[in-house]
Amino acid sequence: METKKRALVLSGGGGRGAYACGVVKYLDEIGWVPDILVGTSIGALNAAALASGKSAADLERLWLETRTRDMQRFWRFRPWASLYDTTPWRRTLHRFIDFERLNRSEKQVLIAATSVEDGDLHIFDNRKMALTPDHVIASSSIPVVYPWTQIGDTHYWDGAVMANTPMGVAANAGADEIVVVLLSSVGERRKTPPRRPWDALAVVLDMALSATFEFDLKQLNMVNEMVRAGVDKKHRVIDAHMVVPSRDTSVMRIIRYEPPVSRELIDLGYADAAKTLAGQLG
Repeated sequence: METKKRALVLSGGGGRGAYACGVVKYLDEIGWVPDILVGTSIGALNAAALASGKSAADLERLWLETRTRDMQRFWRFRPWASLYDTTPWRRTLHRFIDFERLNRSEKQVLIAATSVEDGDLHIFDNRKMALTPDHVIASSSIPVVYPWTQIGDTHYWDGAVMANTPMGVAANAGADEIVVVLLSSVGERRKTPPRRPWDALAVVLDMALSATFEFDLKQLNMVNEMVRAGVDKKHRVIDAHMVVPSRDTSVMRIIRYEPPVSRELIDLGYADAAKTLAGQLG
């Protein structure tokens, strides 16, 4: 019997990324090990950390040790380049990720970033290049909030600009079974308009972050139906499983990292994964 190729797709969402840590904790307990790790923004950090040898317990410890000051600070000398300076984040990356082990890993790691010059989604692949802190930072360079990241002659913004949850990247890499971890609800819309400007901004941002994923999911379901019906002979059925927060995780936490909140999110991710995935994975 042929072994399924497994992929774990981790969304972006800043400080809400602790939720994914809880999902990883559950997957580790049931022995579900991914062959492919795909990440955008904070998802790139989590993906690279796991591929570099960090265990679920290691990842949990690191999240509970991380505070906002470990990720960003207000600019001291260039106040108009962006809202925040990511110099602290570069130091924090080395606590999470062993880059030497990452680039020797048997796992394929795919990190998404958006080219400022052409607006295309670029995928950094540890099978084709040596991944560096710049690649993870590039994937996490939220426009306006953080400065763009230059690699070679190209400038990059956060991968979420084009694909916050690049499930299609995992499918193209040959995955047969995909677990997708979202950091906000998908397909749900508020019944009443938000009352405050910052609430409106949060709703619009979450809609934008989930839009490409919703399209990809519909496409995947359509292809699966055609393959099962015998109409499509070129593709294969891909089993996709989504873990979605069962309560609001607040998009305003994108730039805030607080251990008590991370604790809550880890526990929520674990509980949601156990409820959603129990008995579902091959």
